[in-house]
Amino acid sequence: MTDIFLGRQPVFNRDQAVIGYELLFRHSDEAGSAQIVDGDVATADVIEGAFMDIGLKQLAGRYPVFINLTRHYLLNPPPLPPKQVVFEILEDIELGDDIVDAVEQLGDAGYRLALDDYEYDQAHHELLKKVHIVKLDVLALTEQQLEQQVRELSRYRVKLLAEKIEDEPSYRRCRDLGFDFFQGYYFSRPRIIRGRRLRANQITVLQLLRMVHKPDTSIRELEQLINQDVTLGYKLLRMMNSAYYNLDTKIDSVRHALVYIGSDAIRSWVSMLALTALDDNDRGLMGISLVRARMCELLTPSSMKSEKDSFFTTGLFSVLDQLLRVPIDEIIRDLPLSEEVKAALLENAGLMGEALKCAVSFEQLGGGRGFQARSQEWTAARYLEAVDWAYTTTKALK
Repeated sequence: MTDIFLGRQPVFNRDQAVIGYELLFRHSDEAGSAQIVDGDVATADVIEGAFMDIGLKQLAGRYPVFINLTRHYLLNPPPLPPKQVVFEILEDIELGDDIVDAVEQLGDAGYRLALDDYEYDQAHHELLKKVHIVKLDVLALTEQQLEQQVRELSRYRVKLLAEKIEDEPSYRRCRDLGFDFFQGYYFSRPRIIRGRRLRANQITVLQLLRMVHKPDTSIRELEQLINQDVTLGYKLLRMMNSAYYNLDTKIDSVRHALVYIGSDAIRSWVSMLALTALDDNDRGLMGISLVRARMCELLTPSSMKSEKDSFFTTGLFSVLDQLLRVPIDEIIRDLPLSEEVKAALLENAGLMGEALKCAVSFEQLGGGRGFQARSQEWTAARYLEAVDWAYTTTKALK
C-alpha cells in the first residue's frame, strides 16, 4: 500500500458554474509537487489513480474530467468512458498526420478532444476541424496576440477555454472576447486529493504485459496469470465498474471480465499498469489470498462446477480489507460482483461463504474442519493442495 496524489482543478463556464475538472499529476500533497520526468508514466499514474484507486465518482461526481495525453497514449488510447473524459493533447506533441488520424478515430468513438496551451497555426486546419476545445494560456499572450488567436479560431466550431486566469480583469477581458470556459487561480487553485494504491506485483505485471502482446495468448492463460495477484483482479473489476462498459449484468470472475472487455482494452489496461507497478509490500497477504482462492475453488460442490470461478474470486478478494485498510463493504460497493460473491464476503453467506469460512479455519492454530458432508481429513488434504499450489505459483514469480 502506498499514498497517491492527484491535483484537481475545476473548469468553469461563462456563468462561473463548474463544468468539469482537470486532473493533474502530483507526487506529494505539497503545492506545486508535479515533478514530471516521464510524461507517459505521469499520464498512466493519473488514469490509474482516477479510475482504479480513488474512483471517478469521488473525484468529480457527475462531471467529466480533463486528462493530459502524451503522444504514446493518443496513438494507443486507454479504455476510458467517452462521456466522462476530455482528452487534452499536450503542446509539445508534433501535430502530424498520425495525430490527426488518431484524433479523428477518438472523435468517432465519442471522445472530446482539447488542444492544450495552443497557438494558432494555419497548418493545423484539418486538426482544428476535428477537435472540440482549444485552451489558450492567457499569461503567455499579449492582449493583441490573444485577440488575434480568438479571431483565427472563430472560424472553427471549437469551444475556447482561457487558462491561467489570475484576476477579475483577465476573466472579464476573456469573457468579452467570447471565451466559453475558464480555468485559473482567480477561480480556484488545484486541490490535491489523496488516495491509497494497492500495488501489483511488478514481475506479474511484466509477465502479463508480455503475454497480452502475443497473438496466440488465450483468455484462460491471461486469467491464470491475473489470478496470481489479487491486486490485478481488484483493479480490473474497478475498471469494469466504469460507465464505459455499461454493465447490464454482474461480473463475478476475472474470466468473465476478460471476455467482456476484449483483447484491445486488456492490452491497454495492462500497459498502463506496467508503467506504475512498484514493489509488492504485502506478499504475505497475497499468499494468503491465493491459498484461500484455490481452497474455495477446490471446495466447489460438483453441482456448482460452473461457478468455480466465483468460488475462486471469493477467496481471492477476502483479504482486500486488510490490503486496503478499508472496510470490506466499502470496497465491494465499487466492484461489479454477483450478489452471491458479495454475500459470501460480507456475511460468509451461502456455499461460497461456507467455503471461505472453511479455508480460514485451516489458517487458525486449532486446525480446520470438514466442508459440507466431507470429512476433516478430506478437507485438510484439499487445504494442503491449495497451499502447495499457492507456493508453486508465488515461487514461479520470484
